[in-house]
Amino acid sequence: MRLMVAPIPSTRPVGSLFGSHNLPALFEFARIAEDLGVDDLGLSEHVVMAHRPGKYGPTTAPHHFDEPWPEPLTTLAALAAVTRRMRLISTVVIAPLRPPVFLAKQAATVHALSGGRFVMGVSTSWQEEEYAALGVPFVERGSRLDDLVGACRALWGPSPASFSSKSISFEDLICEPRPARAEDIPVWYGASLSQRLVRRVVRDGSGWMPFIGPEPKPLEMIARGVGLMRDGLHEAGRDPGSLEVSCLLLARGRPLEQALDEDLPRLQGAGATHLRVQASMFCDSLDAVPAFLKDLVSRVHAFD
Repeated sequence: MRLMVAPIPSTRPVGSLFGSHNLPALFEFARIAEDLGVDDLGLSEHVVMAHRPGKYGPTTAPHHFDEPWPEPLTTLAALAAVTRRMRLISTVVIAPLRPPVFLAKQAATVHALSGGRFVMGVSTSWQEEEYAALGVPFVERGSRLDDLVGACRALWGPSPASFSSKSISFEDLICEPRPARAEDIPVWYGASLSQRLVRRVVRDGSGWMPFIGPEPKPLEMIARGVGLMRDGLHEAGRDPGSLEVSCLLLARGRPLEQALDEDLPRLQGAGATHLRVQASMFCDSLDAVPAFLKDLVSRVHAFD
């Protein structure tokens, strides 16, 4: 099972790991993670957070309002300069918030700068106020995601490129840099299970990051989704074995050893091929990160 670590977002009060004033520490985090054998590094996104305590209270909002959210593609491009082996994964980019042609250029640039190590994880996310602040209709987020991925694939493919959909159309455009093949930039979808999600993964996805949320039986949901996606990939003439399923290890008040012992076998049994771990769930300070990562890598590799 591949292992990804995520330094951000945090599950602790702002500043305890990577606050706004110590973001350069991400460079050292990345170096240490790669040296210790971590496979992948992930960064997620919120452009802005709505301060709505009454709507997004401590039991409903998945994040602190004031935690730092460095822009992920910019940050991953910077981290490409201090790493050589790890894949760099956006977990996720809220794709409908971005102009499709601009996102295609950003992703192709990170791909080129990293020597082909970039994986573009995308999602529609959940915060309506964020969409309003950027002038994007929240009700159109699903269709815009489909249009955006289609536009990116076109611009990453044979040049010049043309594409037409409800929200984006262009003719004879050239996007440089671009990958040798459109599929050289894998697209992962972050979402809970739905028919639309299965269709997206089968159509052009390489991976799924299950969103568990309030799901009462998450392992059953993951196993059901993996089965549907693999069947769909087979029917579409794509390799079902190529699907990556990246599942988040949730601390739930448990130490690392207990969380891994209890959850890893069950996640793998449900079809997970990839484990995501947020360092802030288990580390109280930056000083604790090296020992934590060494222990994490050792335990995950021993499990395999």
